[in-house]
Amino acid sequence: MVTKKILTIGGSDILSGGGIQADLATYAHYNLYAFMALTSIVTVKEDNFFVNPVDTKILKDQLDSLENIEVSAIKIGLLPNKQILDLTADFLKNKNAPIILDPVIVFKENNDYEVSEIRDLFIEKLLSQATVITPNIIEAEILSNHKIKNMSDMKEVAKILYSFGPKNIVIKGGNRLEQDKAIDLFYDGEEFKILEKAILRKNNYGAGCTFASSIASNLAKGVDVYDSVRNAKEFVFQAIKNSNEYGVVQNYEC
Repeated sequence: MVTKKILTIGGSDILSGGGIQADLATYAHYNLYAFMALTSIVTVKEDNFFVNPVDTKILKDQLDSLENIEVSAIKIGLLPNKQILDLTADFLKNKNAPIILDPVIVFKENNDYEVSEIRDLFIEKLLSQATVITPNIIEAEILSNHKIKNMSDMKEVAKILYSFGPKNIVIKGGNRLEQDKAIDLFYDGEEFKILEKAILRKNNYGAGCTFASSIASNLAKGVDVYDSVRNAKEFVFQAIKNSNEYGVVQNYEC
C-alpha cells in the first residue's frame, strides 16, 4: 500500500505537547509520511515560554525545497509574524491538496504578536485558501469582530467566517459554553452540526494542534470533511484521556 504524504507548516513545541511535534505524532498514528516546514522555535527560561520566529529566508528555502512534492493534505499551524504569514500564503497558492488552517492569532508565549494586523492578513490572504479552519472561541471572536457568549453567537460568527472564503468552519468551543461538555460547531455554508464530548479534567495542552492535524490526516486518507472532523473529535478526546504532564498523547487506535 502506498503511504500518503502530508505537509505541516508551523512552530515547534520544545515540550512536545503541541506544535509540529503533536502534528508528527498524529500523522504517525494515521500511517502518513510527513513533511514539515518550521516557522518558529520555542525556548523555555525560568518557566517562561518564548517563541523565536525562524529567519524568513530560511523559511522560504524550506518552502522552496518542498515546492514540487505532492501531498494529500496541508496543515497550517503557528505563523508568528506577518512576513512568515505572507510567505506561507504565497506557497499555498494553486495547491491542489486540502488545506487545514488552525489560525493561531493569540498565544501566551508571545506578548508582542500584532493581533490586529495579523487578523487582517489572515482574512486577506489565508482564509479563502482553506478547506477547513479551526479557530477556538477567542480566535473566532478576533477574526469575526463579534463576541461569542452562547450557541446562537457561535453560529452567527461561523457565518461571518464563512463569508471570508473558507469552505468549512469548525469553531472549537471547548468548555467555554458549558462546563460539563466540550462543544464544537461545524458549518459548511449550508448546515450547522454540533459535536459534543464529556469534559475530561486532565491536561489538554496540545489538543488544538492535534485536532487540526487529525482532521488533516483524515482528509489526506480520503475521508469526507464532516467525518474527518467527527473522527478528529474522538481522536482528541482519547489524546486528552491519555495525557501526561507535558500535554496530550496521541495513542488512540485510529
